[in-house]
Amino acid sequence: MIKMKFFLLIIFLTLSSRYVNGQQQIPVSIGHTDTLHSVILNEKRALWIYAPPMDTAVFFKPGYPVLYVLDGENNFLSLMAMINQLSVINGNKVFPEMIIVGIINTPGNRTRDLTPSKNPIFGNSGGGENFTAFLEKELIPYIDKNYSAAPYRMLAGHSLGGLMVINTLVNHTSLFNAYVAIDPSMSYDQCKLLNSSKKILQKKKFTKTSLFLAAANTMTPGMDTAAARLDTAQVTQHIRAILNLSDQLTLITGHNLRWNFNYYPEEDHTSVPLIAEYDALKYIFQHYKFPQTQPVHQFFDKTYTAADLKKIINAHYQALSNEMGYVVRPSEQDLNRFGYIFTSEKDYSRAEMFFQLNIEYYPESFNTYDSMGDYYLSKDDVPAAISYFKKALKLKYRPDIKMKLEKLKQ
Repeated sequence: MIKMKFFLLIIFLTLSSRYVNGQQQIPVSIGHTDTLHSVILNEKRALWIYAPPMDTAVFFKPGYPVLYVLDGENNFLSLMAMINQLSVINGNKVFPEMIIVGIINTPGNRTRDLTPSKNPIFGNSGGGENFTAFLEKELIPYIDKNYSAAPYRMLAGHSLGGLMVINTLVNHTSLFNAYVAIDPSMSYDQCKLLNSSKKILQKKKFTKTSLFLAAANTMTPGMDTAAARLDTAQVTQHIRAILNLSDQLTLITGHNLRWNFNYYPEEDHTSVPLIAEYDALKYIFQHYKFPQTQPVHQFFDKTYTAADLKKIINAHYQALSNEMGYVVRPSEQDLNRFGYIFTSEKDYSRAEMFFQLNIEYYPESFNTYDSMGDYYLSKDDVPAAISYFKKALKLKYRPDIKMKLEKLKQ
């Protein structure tokens, strides 16, 4: 029989490396630049991309939802900081971790790309459909091929970018799962898109599609939205068009679009993006955060059995999968961490449940079997530990696992 000191040493070393790797030593990253030559647009497009850091030497690399951001040079950094804060920092899981693709404008071509119709007032305009073709046929396939993307895509834009978001929602509905239009320029080209959208939306059927529509206060001081709806002055044309779109969505029934409209009376056109981005993501992922009892997380609440917790976890992620339209799994790192925490506390029923759940969600990961081997090692069940270490080695050869097996066979 192997001495308990050896067991404790193994657990300590494993906990030290895995707990720290998963929680504290993620390198600081603000993304990286990438480029894609577009045949459709006949130009090279710059991209700013953030992909969540993952220790792929240990954990199986998951697929992440992808947020495509128009005017990336203006909106990328704020979104990256916000999403990192609310999906990683201090264990936050308000949002899922996600890939962010900031689409950088090429010089002089913003109006060309972000307007769906030609307007004589703007000489370089009306290239929106071409730009959408670039998104659909070049950019999205490129991201799907080169990054760990889940089949869930979002498009966010502000001002003319917001106009393109609405154009994509109305005319290319299935291209994205969620749309964020922040103070969109719906008055562009004498409200051409707004006027055509009503008939299209009356016939449109959406499937698992979300929209967050935001409007800033661009009215004359002292005016409210009720007065703006009745006004005819040019100064209120911008917000009137957005309010009109909101009214369209309210009056049209049966489209199955999950949507929300938010008016920000304290924000102007340039200050609204930050707060609207936050509200939009909270709306889109309103069910993502794991339900918690207060003040003690139910994982540590002894009124819940291990079997109770397993049912709650499975039900939560099944509901998310149904809502988002693909299999959403809990973090392998998180399940792994809780397994080791409860092993160290000798709460073996909870520890085994987390390790087993990790195997069920990530049967392709060597780590899940290796961790279960450590669990059995902590219980002096050497035959079971050997069995799981062998399963881990079949998936990936690791000298550390081989060494554990050799010591157990001595």
